[in-house]
Amino acid sequence: MDYIRGWAYQQLLLEQRLAVKREMINGGSASDEFNANQDRLLLLEHHHVYTLGRGADEDNFTFLDNIENGMELRKKLSRKSKGLDSCRLESNRLIWMPDLSIYEQVNSFHPPPAVFAPNGVPIYRIERGGEVTYHGPSQLVVYPMLDLSAVDHFNKDLHWFLRCIEEVIIRVLYEYGINGVRDDINTGVWVGKNKIAAVGLSSARWITTHGFALNVDPDLTMFDTSIITPCGIGRGITSIANELSSNPPSLQEIATVVLDKFGDVFQSSLQPSEHLI
Repeated sequence: MDYIRGWAYQQLLLEQRLAVKREMINGGSASDEFNANQDRLLLLEHHHVYTLGRGADEDNFTFLDNIENGMELRKKLSRKSKGLDSCRLESNRLIWMPDLSIYEQVNSFHPPPAVFAPNGVPIYRIERGGEVTYHGPSQLVVYPMLDLSAVDHFNKDLHWFLRCIEEVIIRVLYEYGINGVRDDINTGVWVGKNKIAAVGLSSARWITTHGFALNVDPDLTMFDTSIITPCGIGRGITSIANELSSNPPSLQEIATVVLDKFGDVFQSSLQPSEHLI
């Protein structure tokens, strides 16, 4: 799925849920014909894209130092840049319209022009936490959309949520004999000194968006330091396929294991839902 579509789905699902919660707070009937007020877990595989977190430093796109229009592109990527002159994906460009299906609304969204890296990959700035990262084929991207205020065994604590996400990843890797660990300073999950999964989160009224990207068997040249400084820290990148050397699991197999471990860590029963197309 194109990254912009995945981003738009999240924003519209979030807005639907917030609208239902506002109605409940204001004493409305709390009608929820769209099943908006429920937790969701989106599992996607994106086309190639680079994204900057809300406070990320555009200097982590190292290629900008080596091209003629680097200063111009740097301005478009700047955390201060907004509106039509930026490549920022802004949720205020999306308005939930109850009379239209979410699919119609996603398809009608017109994103701002992207900046393109030398390898042809588009770049956008988004509202998640974290620095620069890559998404692409053979990488499993997981977006938990949970209301941390609504369930007794959840905590209204984003640090707790982050550590739970890391625990899910660590347990998935353990199933394949890979020793995934946390880092004392940096978020995500690591194998030795190399990062195997990036985590970047956001929330609104304790409803979470964005999530984590687990490298199953992506093209690791997309993380080349001549283009980006991955996650802004200049350490290596690895994948499940790279660690296993042979017979790596498929993305679908990893997705099944992720669902299992997510249910365990968050003490939740997961039910299949619609496919996003």
